[in-house]
Amino acid sequence: MSRRTLLGAAGLAAAGLAGACSKGLQSSTTSSGKNIKIGYVIPKTGPLAVFGESNDYVLGVIRNALKDGITVGSTKYTIEIVDKDSQSSSARAAQVAGELISQDQVDIVLATSTPDTTNPVSDQCEAAKVPCIATICPWEIWYYPRGGKDFEYTYLHFIGTQAEAQVFAKLWQRVPGAPHTVGALWPNDVDGESYRKYFTPVVKDLGYQLVDPGAYQDGTQDFTPIISTFKNGGVDILQAAPIPPDFITFWKQAHQNRFTPKLATIAKALLFPSAVEALGPLGNNLVAPAWWHRDYPYKSSLDGTTAAAFADGYQQKTGKQWTQPMGMDHAVFEIAVAALKASGNPKDRAAVAHAIGQLKGESITGTYDFTSGPVKNVALAPDLIGQWRLNASGKFDLIVVDNSAAPSIPVQGDLQFLR
Repeated sequence: MSRRTLLGAAGLAAAGLAGACSKGLQSSTTSSGKNIKIGYVIPKTGPLAVFGESNDYVLGVIRNALKDGITVGSTKYTIEIVDKDSQSSSARAAQVAGELISQDQVDIVLATSTPDTTNPVSDQCEAAKVPCIATICPWEIWYYPRGGKDFEYTYLHFIGTQAEAQVFAKLWQRVPGAPHTVGALWPNDVDGESYRKYFTPVVKDLGYQLVDPGAYQDGTQDFTPIISTFKNGGVDILQAAPIPPDFITFWKQAHQNRFTPKLATIAKALLFPSAVEALGPLGNNLVAPAWWHRDYPYKSSLDGTTAAAFADGYQQKTGKQWTQPMGMDHAVFEIAVAALKASGNPKDRAAVAHAIGQLKGESITGTYDFTSGPVKNVALAPDLIGQWRLNASGKFDLIVVDNSAAPSIPVQGDLQFLR
């Protein structure tokens, strides 16, 4: 059993136990008082800590925007945010979600960054009848492993793997020399299973060949057998969904073994400039999803801050380059506040949960609509494609090269190939 599978099983067990405890402690779905507590779970430590590297800055911006509280009807409420570290563990995520519900008595819970955090937290909240909004987990991976049903209290705002497969497919068709052979670097985890499920038929529908060496374990140190399979199979397009350390290891070994496809489309691992910078010049022109960007033409519904100003503020304060997760993490707070206001009574958990399901609006990441699917309780985010380009200062910029999923957002450059 893999480490992630073990943690997932432990997380589900912990979720069930804590959910039962929280039900006993929470005999009512309505809490009282003029202070609203928002629980927030994110991986700050562990192998997924890169997702939370902008967490302190994001929470600082959100707390400042909400420092005067919110008014619902004629009642003024103060806002308190209680944040917890999932430690990149499903079991820990379930545990801290239970603490937020039973000990901190939060009115709503937000969860972010991969199914290791979003799914166990959502399960806890559904069991305890506490409204929850999750993000940065493809909706299929959030929805189906949890039973694929109409949830009453849990919601998600993010992209989908199936839609992403279609966007990447459009990009592949721009590579010269078709038909192509696509190499699959998909790990032995829920993300890898989802990519295999949704990308395999897309490759076949294009008339391309698929070379899938099988699922590998997270933390693999020697990718040479997989690289040899790709070379022998004539792979000229790479599709991968690894964690950042694994792709860094793979890509360096690929170049050592003289494997360079014409195009490398990488989900998950290359969301962060730090991962690309670790590759040096080898990171140039690698392709990654761009579901948030500093140049998006949107602003915060909380205080009017533009996407560019939000990203620039992070860079000025930390000296680090902006990252995609910070946009979605900000947006989930915007959606939560909109739901609290729309509920009529932010202390009535059932009313807040119902309000989320009726929401349509715009945040710093773009538009969202919980009434239009693709399934109940899910609102899609824009899904564009970017390419990392090495600039004159030795840093990498994420350049939008495909906007077919959101034409209102401008393209910033032409697609370039690796060879």
